[in-house]
Amino acid sequence: MSEFIARFIEPALFWELFWYFLSGVCSTIVSQVGYSVCFRKFTLSNVWSKTISWCAAATTAFVMMRWLAFSQTESGLWESLWLFYSTRIGTVLLTVGLMWFVIDYWLKWDLTNREKVRKEYGWWPEIINLIVTILEIVVNYFIAKFWVF
Repeated sequence: MSEFIARFIEPALFWELFWYFLSGVCSTIVSQVGYSVCFRKFTLSNVWSKTISWCAAATTAFVMMRWLAFSQTESGLWESLWLFYSTRIGTVLLTVGLMWFVIDYWLKWDLTNREKVRKEYGWWPEIINLIVTILEIVVNYFIAKFWVF
């Protein structure tokens, strides 16, 4: 198997991408579950649900990336922590803004009426959140790879 992988991609890059992918999967699960719990269980707004779930997912991503995906980094813990979270502020503004634009502005969904959400929108708020999160993961890989770690 490793010979097959080595033909197409350098082993070090393969493992970096593998661990980054696993970090992305774990942080996406945290984001999705966190959003759904905040939105459905605690009846928080779309924006607050996304913000809280983002904080939990970003922390999960940092821990996994720092010690798994980019473990060969030369930057110190505090330096990479500072760079990571300061760049993620930009992506959280982008993702929360995108969630607001799609759900609140473009679709004009009233997510405060929980009965309407269940009957008319179903799981679409979570599906839209998943799409936005995947876009965020792609952007964050390039930021983490070439700037943070």
